Amino acid sequence: MIRSTNYLVAPLLLIAAASATLAAEPAAAARYVQAASGSSLSFTFVQADAATPGSFRQFSTELSHDAGNPAANRLKVIVQIASLDTGDKDRDDTLKGADLFDVARYPTAQYAAESFARRADGGLEAVGRLTMRGVTRELRIPVALRPSGDGLELSGETTIRRLDYGVGQGEWQATDWVGNDVRLQYKVKLSKGG
Repeated sequence: MIRSTNYLVAPLLLIAAASATLAAEPAAAARYVQAASGSSLSFTFVQADAATPGSFRQFSTELSHDAGNPAANRLKVIVQIASLDTGDKDRDDTLKGADLFDVARYPTAQYAAESFARRADGGLEAVGRLTMRGVTRELRIPVALRPSGDGLELSGETTIRRLDYGVGQGEWQATDWVGNDVRLQYKVKLSKGG
């Protein structure tokens, strides 16, 4: 009788152990893609001592999000540089030219983050790399994630230095007319799936 009880108990213990292991495994990250409308990627730079705003009209965003494990999050953003708009055609054409963004050779900029980390203030930051004009540099950007409809809203702002990415050749390397710092603001509507 004792032996037959052991035969019953052993499989039950194995099933219980397997169930506990499955329960301990993290849930798979959810995939989000940029919604068709409601997103913005804007920038501000200083020209002739005045703040000059602009935006990129075309960009795409993908997010793999695990709410319980930020280190597993992934973010990819691709920006169509030719879509920049500062409200002045001559200025836009200059920005797209060979001495600045050089859109003919480098039509896109890309940001790719392989993880998110907690900041000291409790917020999140994406840990990734920005590639622009053929130059890739590590860049951490603050990210706020909030529920929005059937998805998420990703938002934040940061500052980059244009000369770090070669955006400014020849006379545009000087910073007395156009400043080096460029402020980026982003708010992206994300839908689950895709």
